[in-house]
Amino acid sequence: MIPAAIFLFLVGAVLAWAFRVWIMVPFCLLSMIVAAAIKLSSGTSIMAAFGCSLLAGLAPQLGYAFGLVAQSNLLARSAPSEAARKACIALLYKKARR
Repeated sequence: MIPAAIFLFLVGAVLAWAFRVWIMVPFCLLSMIVAAAIKLSSGTSIMAAFGCSLLAGLAPQLGYAFGLVAQSNLLARSAPSEAARKACIALLYKKARR
């Protein structure tokens, strides 16, 4: 179940880059249902299948949160500094005045 949780975490992180938060509702429900069905078909108890399905539903959500944090950090690093922004505005103002 750990490789599946890692995969779902990474899928959640990728979904953060392309979709809004509402994509997580059907994706988490689907992953929980599939995980429970796989565990029940392999002969485990209902409680073990329920626990694995909770892990399968939580992993994409944690990945989505991680993806949002990573995205905001990367965008903050690529934003121009305040001094560079003021210099660009001053340059545009000088060109407009000519």
